[in-house]
Parts: sequence; C-alpha cells; structure tokens
Amino acid sequence: MVGNLVAGKRIAQASGRDLGQIEDNDLVKKHQFLTEVLQWRAQATPDHPLFLLLNAKGTTVCTATCLQLHKKAERIASVLCDKGHLNAGDNVVLLYPPGIELITAFYGCLYAGCIPVTVRPPHAQSLTATLPTVRMIVEVSKAACILTTQTLMRLLRSREAAAAVDVKTWPTIIDTDDLPRKRLAQIYKPPTPEMLAYLDFSVSTTGMLTGVKMSHAAVSGLCRAIKLQCELYSSRQIAICLDPYCGLGFVLWCLCSVYSGHQSILIPPMELESNLFLWLSTVSQYKIRDTFCSYSVMELCTKGLGNQVEMLKARGINLSCVRTCVVVAEERPRVALTHSFSKLFKDIGLSSRAVSTTFGSRVNVAICLQGTSGPDPTTVYVDLKSLRHDRVRLVERGAPQSLLLSESGKILPGVKVVIVNPETKGPLGDSHLGEVSADSAL
Repeated sequence: MVGNLVAGKRIAQASGRDLGQIEDNDLVKKHQFLTEVLQWRAQATPDHPLFLLLNAKGTTVCTATCLQLHKKAERIASVLCDKGHLNAGDNVVLLYPPGIELITAFYGCLYAGCIPVTVRPPHAQSLTATLPTVRMIVEVSKAACILTTQTLMRLLRSREAAAAVDVKTWPTIIDTDDLPRKRLAQIYKPPTPEMLAYLDFSVSTTGMLTGVKMSHAAVSGLCRAIKLQCELYSSRQIAICLDPYCGLGFVLWCLCSVYSGHQSILIPPMELESNLFLWLSTVSQYKIRDTFCSYSVMELCTKGLGNQVEMLKARGINLSCVRTCVVVAEERPRVALTHSFSKLFKDIGLSSRAVSTTFGSRVNVAICLQGTSGPDPTTVYVDLKSLRHDRVRLVERGAPQSLLLSESGKILPGVKVVIVNPETKGPLGDSHLGEVSADSAL
C-alpha cells in the first residue's frame, strides 16, 4: 500500500477483507460476548489449555485450561459482589504482574458486570516514579475497587508508598491470592454489545495519559479480525513476549486465546533480564510459527546476543519454524533494529521475511498486522525537504535528506484506510501529503 500511495498512483484508499463476506464456519460467531465464548469453551473443551506461563528458566509455572479459567473467574466475580459490594458498571483497577492472574481477574470483572482497567503495577524500588501513575489512573477512571496480589496490596499501603501518594484515599483493595470457593449466582450478560467492556489506559513518552473505551462489539470484532489474519485456531500455539497492560499487547495476552481457542505461551519481558535466551529458546523448543514481541525485547536480544550466535547454535536453538515475528508498538517502525535482528539471527534459521511490525493507534490498536501470507513488505525512500512542504517525492536509497518508509503488515479484515486532505477531509492531489483516516468494524 505504501509503495502505491507514494508512487503517485491514484490509490488513496485501501481495505482489508470484508468481515461480513468471510465464511469461516466459526462457532464463536454466534456468541456476542467474550464471557459467552469462555463459558461455551468451558463446557465444550474443559481441559483444553489456553495459557501457559514461563519463568526465567523456561519452566512452566502456571497454566490455565478453559474450565480452570472459567471457575477462577466465577470466584473472583463472587468476591467482587460479596466483599467489594460492587454493582454492574463499576470500574475496577487490575494491578498484577504479567501472568495468568491478570487474565482471570479480567474475566472475573466481566462475569460480575464490572469494567476492568488494567494498570502496570508500581516498581518496589522506584515507588516515587511509578506509583503516581497508578494513582492517576485510579482517580481518572473513578475506580471503585483495586484487585491485586497480597504482595502488591502491602506495597500500596506501605510507608514507602505513603511518601509518594496519599495511601489513605485508595478505594477498596481486594487481594485474589486466596479466593473462597463460592460460585457466582448468575454471570452478568450486558444488554447490548455496544456496552462498555473495558477501559484501556496508556501513558505516552511525554507523560500524557490517554484512555480508550472498548465496547463488547469492538472486542469481538478485533479478536475475529486477528483470528482471520493470523489463522488462529485451537491446535495452534503462539508465543507472546510483551507487556500486557494496554493496546494490542493486552488484546493478545488476555483476549485472543479465549476467542480463537489457540494456546498462548506467555513470556513476561522482565524474565529476559536474567535469561536473554528465554524468548528465542522457547520459540525454538515449541516450534512456534507466530510470535509477538516489543521493540525493547527485540533490542535486548540484538544487543545481548549479538556475539553469542555460536552459543545459540550450540544450544540447538533454531528459528526456521518462525513464519511471522511481529513487533507490537505504537511508534514509527524502527527499521534499523528489525533489519539488525533479522540479519543477526538468520544464521539460526530466521527467515528475512518473518519479521514485521504492526501499525495502529490508541483508538484503533490494530489497523495493520502481518498475516500468514503475502508479499515481502514494501520499502521506499522519500525526500525530507519535499515532506516538509507536504509533498511526496521518491528518492534512491542513500540519497541525502532521505527518509525510509516501511510497510507494516496487511490491513486487517474489516478495516478501511483512506488518505485525506487534513483541512477539507476530501481527496488529495497526486503526490500530496495527507492524513491517514481509518474506519473499522472493530
């Protein structure tokens, strides 16, 4: 798409496949809500594993089958109603390290009719820097309750925390480490799919807090689009090594496995600090075809393993199984990094075509995502001086004042992208610079 647009051809719009015309014979489609999908899976395939969490040694520390996730969600929902005295529509902050506890707390909120808000937990060694952000999201979201672990609950009420924020004004804090075995009387079902499912908060590099409302209809549409694009089904495994607190990272970590039925192998990025081999060895060991990571994970591996390729070979790590290695980020593609990563690990089988990036925005987290098939990503160079005058002029690689533009996967099913004049919102002239306007069924 990028190549056609900047070449001056009259292609000012592009679309993914029409969701309504795709026949995927998916039983999930009859369910409007993710909670219904989970209940159906708990009955139809109770012992099917959805999630597998690894530690720094590559050892499985926690798993969740369909039935286990459903039962744990019921118990959390029961606690929210009985102990938290919450009502449908109340916002609940989820404060957990990356793992399966975060996922069960999310579905527990949905079962109780509460609106989950996932928040990155504060760092014990830097409370003054990280706790105010937690406090800000709690206040802005008007959270009626905080679900967390016993360890984090003690941290929130500690003397050190009191030096950073007013700990006396926290809403009700409930730890979910030891849940009573009480089932929920009735699982909440929203009256319409347009009802709010969860709130997605993120903080930009400039410290700007942004919140996005995600409806149940948007959740189902997004999960279905990703399922179709990546060909996800119950016999598939994917490996995820990124933070699960907002955007597409959260969707991949918490939502997609329940919708599509595939198994997600969860690798908390912080575990790579003590074992740089963890992500790549996991991908090799489980013969993963599709893996998702962040730029920080890719950078950590590129810098830390740059001179250890022979050791990777000696350990038997082979990445020839990888079909797509997708970097999830809400920033410009870091082409030099992805090229370095591809070049470095091609010696252990990584295909040069495998590495790609997603493209999305805060309000539409997945506009483009590399699918299971398609041509190599288009790469072009444009003149910076022309760009400053809102014009697009192609130049050769290495030309002075040149800027590289790289394609970010394929447009997702149900998404339409149009390049428009930012002032008139109308069509553009040839080679003029415009704004990307995205419309989707998500």
